Amino acid sequence: MLIQERLQICKTSEEKEMNDHILDIVKENELKVGDHEARVSICSSIREVFIEAGYTNCLVYPYGSTLNGVGFSDSDLDLYVDLGFSGDTVKISKILAKGTEFVNIEAIPNARVPIVKAVHFSSGINCDLSFGNKASLWNTEFIRFCCLSDPRVRPLIMVVRYWGRMHGLVGREGNVRLCNYALTMMVIAYLQQIPCPILHSVQQLLTITDVDLAPSSFSSHLLSKAHILPLLGKNTDSISDLLLGFFNHYHSFDYSSNVISIFLGRTCSREQLSAGNLFKSSNPVCVQDPFELDFNICRNMNEKALGLLKCRFYEGSKKTRKLLTSQESTSLATLFHPSPHTSPLLDCHGCNTNNPTQPPWTEGPICYTQPAKIPHYMPTIAEYNLAVLRCSVAQRMPPWWRKWRGLD
Repeated sequence: MLIQERLQICKTSEEKEMNDHILDIVKENELKVGDHEARVSICSSIREVFIEAGYTNCLVYPYGSTLNGVGFSDSDLDLYVDLGFSGDTVKISKILAKGTEFVNIEAIPNARVPIVKAVHFSSGINCDLSFGNKASLWNTEFIRFCCLSDPRVRPLIMVVRYWGRMHGLVGREGNVRLCNYALTMMVIAYLQQIPCPILHSVQQLLTITDVDLAPSSFSSHLLSKAHILPLLGKNTDSISDLLLGFFNHYHSFDYSSNVISIFLGRTCSREQLSAGNLFKSSNPVCVQDPFELDFNICRNMNEKALGLLKCRFYEGSKKTRKLLTSQESTSLATLFHPSPHTSPLLDCHGCNTNNPTQPPWTEGPICYTQPAKIPHYMPTIAEYNLAVLRCSVAQRMPPWWRKWRGLD
């Protein structure tokens, strides 16, 4: 069944037109069959290089946007290279440099997840090779499952990612330093907590997984057991409705007090998660990784970046609403044209200084110092209960998760 046939009937001609334009953007920018074939060929080339270097049991797994369904034709190729042990990035970069297929090879050993960056010469595709952390394989399959669970999820994620790219919000060179993965998780978190949710929490999904499940089987396994999951109410919102809701939600979101938790599928207060040791962060924006529960995906964002992001959410909401209600002919392209605020707007939370977003423990306009550590204090009953909850959650996790997190 075609995706257009599976989507709900639009309420107005403007809404139908906008939905059609969103699907056109997806089709224009998505990875095509030829793109996938080129990436499979690169995987084979890298495996051959390592086998020739003596790593005869080497396996290469693509992950990220190449597999999860939300990648663009020019997206980087993320690869997990399994050598049987954690590889030395400097040594591995020298192995790649001996060949002729890859150029601009650079080892980044001091990153949180050490990688080797390289560019495939003939295709120009940027490749990121990692060697010791399989968490990204689970994340990839989780996003893929979300996209296959409901036909509106994939186009919504892709149009938001495209919007983020056109506004210069994503990437190291952007003003906000927001990664595509974080933007994707924010969309998923929104779809988990709307009044009539479309997606389940990761906590719910883990209750139906098998003990010895391989990362590559996570999505297909969940799809085969989806009927066991709690029933979600019928949501009739169109893609454009959800896009407008996404912009509204994160424009007015209380970042200083709350954490976006995809694992729990709801917004949680910083105090609750911190007291229970599930998550601790003093960053202006906290998006909890769904599998590495103590990791903040948006750790690189500062207060200035959050203000700019809120302004972009405000403009996105304003333009989307106009596209849905205006009788005039308005192109969807206006949504992707940045409209910087030359002066503060009273109803924009990014401009309005009366809605501070800095954490309550900071003083002054921008301050990133950690609060002073208290030598010792007796936890409250609520904090104790949260700590017990954390232990209980960990115990209910599958054995592979506990082993991976070093809890067994």
